[in-house]
Amino acid sequence: MLQLSIPHSKEVADSYFLPESAPKVGEYWPGQGGIYAGIIPDYKGYQSRHLVVSVDEAVNVDWGGPKEHELDARSRDDGHANTWALSVCGHSHPAAEWAYDYTKDGHSDFHLPSRRELQIAASAIPDKFAPDWYWSSTEHSWPTALGRSFARDETYIDIKSKDELGRARAFRTIPVAATDK
Repeated sequence: MLQLSIPHSKEVADSYFLPESAPKVGEYWPGQGGIYAGIIPDYKGYQSRHLVVSVDEAVNVDWGGPKEHELDARSRDDGHANTWALSVCGHSHPAAEWAYDYTKDGHSDFHLPSRRELQIAASAIPDKFAPDWYWSSTEHSWPTALGRSFARDETYIDIKSKDELGRARAFRTIPVAATDK
């Protein structure tokens, strides 16, 4: 497996936000680039983080690389690491490329969400998504990747062929201040 040195973000961010400074879940967070989806708990030693979801989305994009193994894009928790791996692998991944290139409110540290990040957003703000399929950055196997349907009564994680079309939203995370724990 390829070992990558993954930068934390494309921008240097040394600001931490207290939970009191965040808006209500489901509201646009002024200056942070999207809709606030809550706090991602500390999973597997990751720091708790605020989850922000873009208001814009890509429509009719595929995951890409349907005949390629993307072993460094299999994290179920870290969408940033998955997106970084897809951006440097050498072949096209349209959904991840769109999210990686997304900029809003001066922030350019967006990524295609991991399976867990997409699931948290689906639980917190399902009404902010169209009733359609959304890609995660988490590969399932060489021909498939994980995503989620937001169609009525179909809100579950599932696999789909990487060359099928779906939607993509850009996510970013912001560290919760250490003093808030």
